[in-house]
Amino acid sequence: MVNHPHLTEIGKIQRTHGVNGELQVSGLNDFLSENHTLESVFLSIEGIPIPFFIASIRPKGTNLVLLTFEDITTLKLAQELVGHKILAEVTSKQPPEELSLDNLIGFTIVSRLGVQLGIIVALQDYSGNLIFEVSNPTNNKLLIPASPDLIMEIDEESKTIIIDVPEGITNL
Repeated sequence: MVNHPHLTEIGKIQRTHGVNGELQVSGLNDFLSENHTLESVFLSIEGIPIPFFIASIRPKGTNLVLLTFEDITTLKLAQELVGHKILAEVTSKQPPEELSLDNLIGFTIVSRLGVQLGIIVALQDYSGNLIFEVSNPTNNKLLIPASPDLIMEIDEESKTIIIDVPEGITNL
């Protein structure tokens, strides 16, 4: 489990490929499409995300990619990275551009498990962190991060937002 909320695990280095620092990686195929332009990723090394800049990335079969990082140009350097998880700031879950967060007031928040948490009554800014103020059915207020990383789906027609609510937030 990644304990850096702004990062998501997107792959894992399986083994080296060749002698020039190329790595065989599983899980990155979803990031080869036009929607994703990965320039850098983080490797979880001893639990700390370390940034690496991508020099090249190309598909290998259906489930693997071959990846090279800038400054990793030898087999020895590449071997040190085998087994590490690849993390990235995944932004594809952001709400559509034409729909701003302010326009979400009045939408119903539903957890990814299908539990209705309440209706957004306000959008608060706490030191640069946007928070949905949600009124639940018992008129209690919940504060839920308005992070694009947590928003799984926005249905404008039914005015519903499915959100991956952090564990324990509804108990506060």
